[in-house]
Amino acid sequence: MKIRNYYLALLIFAPAYSSISIVYNIRIAETSKQLDVVSSFSKPCLAIFTPFGTFRKKYNGTKHYAAGGLFTLLYSQISETFFLRADWAVASVGSQVGDVHSSHTQTDDLLFSAGYSVIKSSRLHLTASGLVGFPTHRDTSLQEVQFGYGHYGLGGQLDGSWRYSHNRNHTLRAAARFIHFFPRKVEGPSEKGVFEIFNFSMGNVADIFLAHYSKMSRQSLEVGYNASFFFGARICPSYREALVAANYIRNSFYGIYKYRFPIAERQSIVAAAFSYGFEPTPKIVGNKRLILVWGSWGINF
Repeated sequence: MKIRNYYLALLIFAPAYSSISIVYNIRIAETSKQLDVVSSFSKPCLAIFTPFGTFRKKYNGTKHYAAGGLFTLLYSQISETFFLRADWAVASVGSQVGDVHSSHTQTDDLLFSAGYSVIKSSRLHLTASGLVGFPTHRDTSLQEVQFGYGHYGLGGQLDGSWRYSHNRNHTLRAAARFIHFFPRKVEGPSEKGVFEIFNFSMGNVADIFLAHYSKMSRQSLEVGYNASFFFGARICPSYREALVAANYIRNSFYGIYKYRFPIAERQSIVAAAFSYGFEPTPKIVGNKRLILVWGSWGINF
């Protein structure tokens, strides 16, 4: 009876599509690139561990959460003209629908990215990069909240930084990103309440990222804004609720503090960050409140 009531609650109150991804979070990706400190590192590689926790509350009262760790390996030439990056995460993810709780452990997608500086001066730094993502599990987003998008993704990004102050300790940063996700076969409950196999595509996501960065000796502080637009989702057979939930606009604001210090002969950096966001559309199945906290520890080798 409890299992039956659980699925009934999901069908009535929960959205037909719901996913949480950390590897595709542009705020974490941009703030961990260390654009202004990599040049001071003596080695080309940076390994970063990022524990995180996120909480989301939808307009209909449904709550989603995830807690886990992100693992990043970044290679950057000392000249800062080229970088390679790999991201992977694992988390316990769950939901609360009324008094019904559920949770499970999943891995995020495996994301690779590579970039090259197309323009560089003493104050201006522009980089073009490409991204490719690989799912690490089947897409379960139509059945329960899942960790990772579970689709192959391909996209590109243009980002840059401009040191506008005379002492070059203050920087404006901006980035624009576009990613397309390819369709997969997904199993889930239909509008009639019976399980079917759908040909589902998440469509596309476009991100706009703006930030201000200031450094003071070994310390730095950054605040910024990120707008995300998910659009072009498709599903066959038709399932309107899933399309409404998969096409949304998200606004997020964040702040991050970083401190750089040596360990033996290696440079290390720690960070603590907080992000708050909301989705103006869609109503009912959109997120009324999104909270993300994370901390990072990176070591140069």
